[in-house]
Amino acid sequence: MLHLKDWKGCAQSYHTLTFIFAFLFLLTTACGGQQNNANNAQKDQPGLTADQLAAADSIIKYLHMHVAAIGFSDAAFSLNTLEQKLEALQKEQLPADSIQLTGRQLMEMLEASYLSYAKGMRYGFMNPKETFGANNYDVKIEQADSTFIAEATEAFSSAQPCTFLDACQPTSKAYHALLKAYQNDTSAVKKKRIAYNLERLRWRDTNTPADNQRYIFVNVPAQQVWAIAPDSVFSMRICCGAPKTKTPLLTSAIHLIQLNPEWNIPFSIIRNEVSRHAGDSAYFDRNQYYITDRNGNQIAPKVITAQQLASGAYRVAQRSGALNSLGRIIFRFPNRFSVYLHDTNNKSAFKAERRTVSHGCIRLQRPFDMAEFVLDKAEPWLLDRMRISMDLTPKTEKGREYVKTHGKGARLINSTDVTPTVPVCISYFTVYPNPETGIVETYPDRYSYDKLMEKALKPFLP
Repeated sequence: MLHLKDWKGCAQSYHTLTFIFAFLFLLTTACGGQQNNANNAQKDQPGLTADQLAAADSIIKYLHMHVAAIGFSDAAFSLNTLEQKLEALQKEQLPADSIQLTGRQLMEMLEASYLSYAKGMRYGFMNPKETFGANNYDVKIEQADSTFIAEATEAFSSAQPCTFLDACQPTSKAYHALLKAYQNDTSAVKKKRIAYNLERLRWRDTNTPADNQRYIFVNVPAQQVWAIAPDSVFSMRICCGAPKTKTPLLTSAIHLIQLNPEWNIPFSIIRNEVSRHAGDSAYFDRNQYYITDRNGNQIAPKVITAQQLASGAYRVAQRSGALNSLGRIIFRFPNRFSVYLHDTNNKSAFKAERRTVSHGCIRLQRPFDMAEFVLDKAEPWLLDRMRISMDLTPKTEKGREYVKTHGKGARLINSTDVTPTVPVCISYFTVYPNPETGIVETYPDRYSYDKLMEKALKPFLP
């Protein structure tokens, strides 16, 4: 019985499978050898049985149809050559001594094309980590292993080889929406862009949220974030990384919300931006920055040199409050880039069409709406304590009474755990169905990743 599992091994080379071709050859020659009689009246049987010829024909036709449907070329899978060899065998238009050789060649080529297509459809035809680099892509994706290769090889020789290929197809609604869009679009340029995004949907994230799970979907080219629940979806604008400080693509899960955070400025920003203001106390005061040494002792800005700041021996942080670059609330999730979803002190940036302005973090247009989503069914008083701590208007009678009695400016809560954690997917799609409307939309290639994909997929493109 054919089945697909979750594989976590390394991709295997098809060259390691050549030993099976000899076995296949023995099978294909079982139909009989040359008949030598006085009149030489009967020709050899072809190098493949009738059933094998029919199976080869069905695989080639399947690949013709499905390869075209994803925007790839027949040449990438040697389909025209395979057709010619199959036709020659079917019509027995070959010298007797070359029939067996042609049958073996056909099966070897066809199996290589079959495995290439099966592996590509199940795991992708390119490796995004190699194309985008480790500093830009940190999604743990499934990889083909020896188990998958063995199952694909067994399926190739089975009675229904195309059933396995069907099982390798992505099943997501987004993938099938883009397949339909590809078929309906007449623009060659647009069809290429759709083909790149179909490939992105073939990369199987090992942390893909379940259908009944709440999760957060960030699409960098759209400059939007969607909060997706089984029964509802809402979205908001975001600001994300500038081209020089790209937002990395990753998956993780929000586990903590912090209110009124301090911003520990990353060393790259200290070195490239802050250090040149060393000695300028007014700059540090204006931005609410302060400096500490490795022992936590605060150091006056006027006694620090640019070289000292650029050395990495000192920490620079921004005090919490209305001027803080993280705003009044931040959503933390494990990642090696130190990027998060957070509020901002620059609300006007959300009015701009192009919002790739950050150092890599995701700034949220309506952060408290996101807090309510993340803290699903949270106690009203918890939410009001958060509002009061952020200087927002409380919603409960208890909260309004508290502000009336104690005044504004109270900090009732510093943080709250998120249990269960909420998955967050930071992705990059230049063509994608809007999660709210289902309408396939097109977005600018903000980081020129489509160009990188075109280069990586060149062997498969027309």
